[in-house]
Amino acid sequence: MTDPTGIDDCDSKLNHVAKAILDLLRQHPDGLDIDQLKDTLDVGADQMHLDRRLRSLRKYYDVPGTFEGGRYVYKLGARKTSVTDSGVISGRLRAEALNLAKGRCQMCGKTVADDRVKLQIDHKVPQAWGGLTVIENLWAICGECNNGKRDHFQSYDPDEMAELLAYESVHERIAHLLKLHIGQPVDSNVIEFVANATERQEDWQKRLRDLRYPVIGLEITSGRYRTPQGFTRSTYTLHNWRDLPPNHRQLIRDWENPAKKPLLKQRLGIA
Repeated sequence: MTDPTGIDDCDSKLNHVAKAILDLLRQHPDGLDIDQLKDTLDVGADQMHLDRRLRSLRKYYDVPGTFEGGRYVYKLGARKTSVTDSGVISGRLRAEALNLAKGRCQMCGKTVADDRVKLQIDHKVPQAWGGLTVIENLWAICGECNNGKRDHFQSYDPDEMAELLAYESVHERIAHLLKLHIGQPVDSNVIEFVANATERQEDWQKRLRDLRYPVIGLEITSGRYRTPQGFTRSTYTLHNWRDLPPNHRQLIRDWENPAKKPLLKQRLGIA
């Protein structure tokens, strides 16, 4: 007999770890933090992929996370009923995006008139990463840029990127991007993209420097390399991890305030 709610069909798309998380969250309506989930689940090596399984669960269920008493707690919400964004770019949106581009590729700057490029309308944040088909997430780029962007983005796990771009705070987005590649250099152009994913950041490098402040405590080093085409690019590498405090933006402002910085240094035991 067919399940009229579609829940059985939805749950069948989950792997055994995601199903186990789903069952646990159903049994604990007050929520569980990541350590409680790890301690309770008997899934062996698959525990290494627990964060990913939470993300796969979020494809079908709302699983909000909130800070409660210093813990980040996951709770099971409602099942998602449908996909409302098909990804199809309407003629109206296409025309609007082309009008905003003014005949120029919005990635490399080449023009239709001078360089004879053909512009294609594409999602800035890929749909697989949670990008919506709205004018704020569309741009007109040439075929060469579109192909390069597609090839580059395919090297990233879409579930991880969707989770990362869901953070409202640009500091959180940058920090968690670096965490995904902890100990490995991350290209500055990828960091810039993630920083600007939801709103234009006039100085995303400043947001990255903020993460090095003692009140945040991330150790981030920079490096450079030369591309085969002769361009020099910057990279940034994260060497440790600490969850960002819920009030990290206020702590950053206080650290930059000469009147408040001495008190913060005293609290942190910094000479």
